[in-house]
Amino acid sequence: MNNYHNIQLQKRRIKYLFIIVILAGIFVFLRLVQLTILEHDSYAKAAKNQHWSENEVKPKRGNIYVKDMGGGLYPLAANIKLYKAYVDLANSDNQDKTAENLASVLNINKNEILDKFNKSESKRYIPIKRKLTDGEVEKIKNIEDKAIGLEPEHWRTYPEKELASQVLGYVDGDGNGAGGLEQYFNEELKGVPGIYKAESDSLGNKILTGRDVSVEAKDGEDIVLTINRDIQAQAEFVLKSAVEKHHAKKGTVIVLDPKTGAILAMANSPTYDPNNFSDIKDYSLFKNSAISDVYEPGSIFKVLTMAAGLDARKIEPDTKFTDTGAVTLDGYTIRNSDLKTHGEVTMAQVLEQSLNTGTTHVQKLLGKDIFYDYLMKFGLGIITGIEAPDGTEGAGKVYKPSEVNDHTYATMSFGQSISTTPLQMLMSFSAVANGGKLVKPHFIDYKIRDGQKVDEYTSVEGSQVVSSEAATKLTGMMVGVVQRGHGQQAGVKGYKVAGKTGTAQVPDPRGGYAEGKNIGSFIGFAPADNPRFVVLAKVDEPKGVNWAESTAAPIVGEILQKLLNYYQVPPTEKQ
Repeated sequence: MNNYHNIQLQKRRIKYLFIIVILAGIFVFLRLVQLTILEHDSYAKAAKNQHWSENEVKPKRGNIYVKDMGGGLYPLAANIKLYKAYVDLANSDNQDKTAENLASVLNINKNEILDKFNKSESKRYIPIKRKLTDGEVEKIKNIEDKAIGLEPEHWRTYPEKELASQVLGYVDGDGNGAGGLEQYFNEELKGVPGIYKAESDSLGNKILTGRDVSVEAKDGEDIVLTINRDIQAQAEFVLKSAVEKHHAKKGTVIVLDPKTGAILAMANSPTYDPNNFSDIKDYSLFKNSAISDVYEPGSIFKVLTMAAGLDARKIEPDTKFTDTGAVTLDGYTIRNSDLKTHGEVTMAQVLEQSLNTGTTHVQKLLGKDIFYDYLMKFGLGIITGIEAPDGTEGAGKVYKPSEVNDHTYATMSFGQSISTTPLQMLMSFSAVANGGKLVKPHFIDYKIRDGQKVDEYTSVEGSQVVSSEAATKLTGMMVGVVQRGHGQQAGVKGYKVAGKTGTAQVPDPRGGYAEGKNIGSFIGFAPADNPRFVVLAKVDEPKGVNWAESTAAPIVGEILQKLLNYYQVPPTEKQ
C-alpha cells in the first residue's frame, strides 16, 4: 500500500516538473522573440554605442582681417577659446553630490542641475554651463569628481568692437553668420565639421588598440578686406561727431579707390557692438545703410546730368544759358533752390551755383531717351553687386521715359523723382574721377586657405560710361564748385578737390515732401588731376541746418585731409 502511494507521489512530482519545464520553455521562447524581433533595433543600437564613441568635431571659423598702410593685418572678427562644463553621469557615484559640487562653483541652483540630469536624453554628456570664466574653470579643475568635465569651444569675438560692424554682421548662437560679410561668406568662413569615431569600452573610453575612423575638421578660410583700419576708424569718428553735432537722425561715409573700386572705409552712425548683438532692440542698427538706404540724392545728381550733356556734346563748360529763375513743364513750375534769377550763366556756373533750371535745360537738350540711357550706363536702378547678402543691397528706382511726363524727367536732372543708394552715387562719381569707367566696388582683397593666399581680387576694367575727355572737363567744373561754389568747406589746402553738394528733400509717406526735413550729402575726390580717393558723406535729417555745405561737405574735407596726409600724397597746389 505504501509503495502504491509512493509511486503516485512520484508521478505527480514528475508531472508538475514537466509542466514547470514546459512553462519555462515557453517563457524563454517568448523572451527570445521579444529580444530578437520586437526589440532588435533598440538593442542593436545600444550594442553599437557600447563599442563605438562618436562626436562631431567643430572646425574653427575663419578670421576677418583689415589692413593698415604697411600691410599689417588686424582681426575685426576672430575666435576666442572658452570652456563649457558638462557631466557624464556614467562616471558619477552620487548624482546628488555631483550636482552639489557644480552648484557651489557655477552659482547655479542645485535643483536646476538635477533637473538637467533628469530631462537629458543622453546620460553620457549633459552640458551645464558655457563661456566659463577663468575662475570657474580653475575651481572645476579642483573638484574631485570624475563625472564633471570641461570642453573647449571657439566663440566669435570682435576685438575692435563697433569698427565696421554693419559691414561685418555677426555670428548667431547657432554659429551661422547673420548680416554683412559674416553671412555672405558663411560657408567659406565656417569650414567643414569633422567626426571623432573610435572603438571604446563600456564607459566610452577609447580602446588604444581599437579601430579609429575619425575625420579631421577643416577650418574655415580667413578673409582679408580692402578696408584700411586707420581710415575706417577716422571715418567713423568724424561721422559720429557730425551726427551728434547736428542732432541728425543718422549718417553715412564711404571712402573708395576710384581706379579699382576697393572700399577703404564704410561707416554708418549710429552703429552697434556685434559682441553684444543679442542686446540690440532697434534692429535697424544691423542694417548697412551705405548700401541699403534708397533716397532721392538731390543736387549731387547734377554731376551725372552734366556728364551726359558733355559726353553727348550737347554742352561745353563755357556754354551759355540764360536763367529766368523758373521753367514750367506739364503745368508745373521748376525753380532754383534759392528762388532767384541768375541771368546769363555758363554750364560751369550752373554747377557751382547748383541751378535747377540749368540742369533742366541740359536734360531737355538730351531728350528723355538719351538721358535715360546714360543713367543706365551709370548703373542706376540696379544693384552694384558688392559682397552683401541677398536682398540687403538697394537698387533704387529710375523711371523709363514712357512711365512719366516731361516735368518728372526734368526734376530727375537735379536728383528728385529718382532714387539711388549712397554706394550707387559714389560709384557714379568714381566713373568721373577715373576717366569715365564704371568699376565694380568690392570689400575683399584676398582669402587665406591652409596658410596660403588665394582668390586674390583681380581688378576688372569697367565699362566706359562717358569719354575721358568729358570726365576731364566735368572734373574741372567740379573743382570750381569747391573753389567758388557751395562746396568750399570740402576744400583741402594744397590740393585741388573736385566735388558737389546735394541737399535733398525727404518724401512724406502721405505724399509730397516732409516739412523741415532734408538729407545733406557731398561727394568729392582728390587730387582732382589724378584722383586717389573718392569720399561720400551723407547726413540724414540734421536739426537747424538747411544745406549740405554745412553738414556733409566739412566731413568730406576733413577725411580727405586725413587721407592725403596718411598716404603722404604730395601737394598739387602752391600753399
